[in-house]
Amino acid sequence: MQSYHRFFFLLLYCWVPLLTLAQQERILIHAHNDYHQRKPFYQAYAQHVYSIEADVFVTDKGAVLVGHDLHELQDNRTLESMYITPIVHAFASNGGRAWAASDDRFVLLIDLKTPAAITLQPVVDLIAMHPEVFDENVNPYAVSVVISGDMPNPVDFDNFPRFISFDGRLGVDYTAEQLERVAFVSAPFSSYASWDGKGMLTERDRDKVAAAVKKVHGLSKKIRFWGTPDGVTAWNTLYEMGIDIINTDQVEHCVEFFRCKPLR
Repeated sequence: MQSYHRFFFLLLYCWVPLLTLAQQERILIHAHNDYHQRKPFYQAYAQHVYSIEADVFVTDKGAVLVGHDLHELQDNRTLESMYITPIVHAFASNGGRAWAASDDRFVLLIDLKTPAAITLQPVVDLIAMHPEVFDENVNPYAVSVVISGDMPNPVDFDNFPRFISFDGRLGVDYTAEQLERVAFVSAPFSSYASWDGKGMLTERDRDKVAAAVKKVHGLSKKIRFWGTPDGVTAWNTLYEMGIDIINTDQVEHCVEFFRCKPLR
C-alpha cells in the first residue's frame, strides 16, 4: 500500500506542473536530427515537441532524400514519405490541427545539405502541394516550415513564398523586412562555450552565452543552440539561462524531465 501511495504522489507531482505548463507556458523542445530516432517523426510528434529536424539532400534525379551524410541516403527515405505524408495524415485525423483539440503548432526544420540553389525549390514544391497543412494563410494552425543549413542569401528571401521561413544566424545584419522572414535564431554552442554538461559553466562561458541570448531577444526572436551537451544538467542550465528552444537527441527523456520541472 505504501508503494502505491508513493507512486500516486509522484504521478500527481509530475502532472500538476504539466497542467500548469499547458495553461501558461510550453517548453520548446527541438528534436535534433530526428531521422536518427527509432521511429522518425512519430516519436517526437507523440511528445508534442516544438520543432522536428530533417536534413535533406537533392539527388541528380531531383529526389529529396533525408539523411545526415551521403552514405546514409536511401531511395525510400524521402522528405515526402518520412515527414510530409505523416504530417498531412495527422492533420486530416485531427480536424486540420497538429494535435486534436490543441491550438499548439510545431515547426518542421528542413536543413539543406546540398546547395540552396538546387535544393530549396524542390522542397518548396513539395510543401506547396499541401497549403491546408503548411500555409498559415490557409490554416492558422499550419506547420511552420523553417529552412536551415545552406540557406539563400537574405537579400533573396523574398524570392521564395511566405509559407516558408528561415533559420536566423547571429552576426548577420538583417534588414527589418528580412528579419520578418526569420523564424528564430540558431547558433553553434561551441562558439560560445566549451562546457561538456558536467558541473557548471565557467563565468566566462556563461557571460558569452548570456550575451548571445540577450542579443537575439533584443531582436524579438527565440534562440536555439545546436551541439549543446545533452542531459538533464544541460537542459536545466540552458533553460534557466533563457534559451528558448532546447536542442536534444533524447526527445522522450527531455520531455519527461520538463514535465516534472516547475516553471522558471
